[in-house]
Amino acid sequence: MTIRFSWKKVNDKFNWNATNVLEYFFLKQEILPPCYLSKKTPKIVRLAAQEPYIPGPCFILNIDEVLKGANAPNDLYMYLELASKRNIFDYLIRGVKYLPLIMVEEYQKEWIEINPLMTIDKDKVFFKYEQE
Repeated sequence: MTIRFSWKKVNDKFNWNATNVLEYFFLKQEILPPCYLSKKTPKIVRLAAQEPYIPGPCFILNIDEVLKGANAPNDLYMYLELASKRNIFDYLIRGVKYLPLIMVEEYQKEWIEINPLMTIDKDKVFFKYEQE
């Protein structure tokens, strides 16, 4: 399953509060948020989750598996953030699912190396739940 959305607009809606952003994705997919997120979901997040995804140029494949497979909020947020930097045109026309490493901020490279949801191989970032 592929979802399309705007990473910037989703984050803007929640004032770049990572917990609210993650809860939004769980609620949108009708998956119970894990215990590492807050106990009480803010009303703004619950209401936004009832609307269609905010349209934009970003995409995520296999979102349910990503959400269910993440064990830490930092890993999940970084996964969603970096996956949202990919080019939708390259994916739709050429089937490109990876992110060129050149698109990654220097400080994020260290996080990718310890994030079990992503790997770096030959100047490309691969996303665990999008591999064939």
